[in-house]
Amino acid sequence: MPALTPAPDPLRRPAQARARPRVGRPGVPASGGRAPQGSAPRRDATHGFTLVELAMVLVILALLGGSLLVPVTSRLEARDRNATLERLRDIQHALTGFAIIHGRLPCPSTEPDPASPAYGLEDGPPCNLAREGVLPWRSLAMPATDAWGRDRQSAADDWTGYWRYRVDPAFSVAPIGAATTPGARLQIRDHDGRRITTTDSQAVAIVWSSGANLRADGDNTSHASATPSYQAGEPGADFDDLLAWIGRPLLIARLAQAGRL
Repeated sequence: MPALTPAPDPLRRPAQARARPRVGRPGVPASGGRAPQGSAPRRDATHGFTLVELAMVLVILALLGGSLLVPVTSRLEARDRNATLERLRDIQHALTGFAIIHGRLPCPSTEPDPASPAYGLEDGPPCNLAREGVLPWRSLAMPATDAWGRDRQSAADDWTGYWRYRVDPAFSVAPIGAATTPGARLQIRDHDGRRITTTDSQAVAIVWSSGANLRADGDNTSHASATPSYQAGEPGADFDDLLAWIGRPLLIARLAQAGRL
């Protein structure tokens, strides 16, 4: 006879059902709601930059900005210098064209008042050559200033960036001939004092810019009345003027080609 098996008690639950794990909140242990001794409670925190870290970031940004600024400044200076050199070449052509048309070179402009109708025009010949003048830009249809120039608003304003101009008296009177010789003895030297122009290639007209520093440098700061000497050459720490001139041989050749001799 088979053995009788006792019927299961419906009121008794299995051991697995009685040992159901407790679910705790995030960051809180499930056993009794207490963290184990010796361990710090977990927490979510957002950390910001300290003052030292912010200072380091600012220093790095300043160094990067400075390293970028120097090349940009150099490129801007080179651009303005090239633009001024191009304008000087255009002025040389304009002066030669003026001589071909009028048989002489223009006089400087000495009218200081921007409101005057004569402002920017050449003085009527005979030229007033007692002092250096300004290029008569309106008579030549040229820009009034170099790349660094500022427009003048009154007669008291400085001539910042305006072209300085000097002409030999013998070549400011028409007609220029093959036998016309310079009388002003205009000389151009380099930074070492060596003469660039010689007796056979003397300058009869000089145009120059005071450069980026907006002041005359070297020999261009003053000119002797007997032998006016000007300086041309590469820019340096103490010199950045830009100068162009027309030599007698070139001008005579251009006039001959145009049939004006």
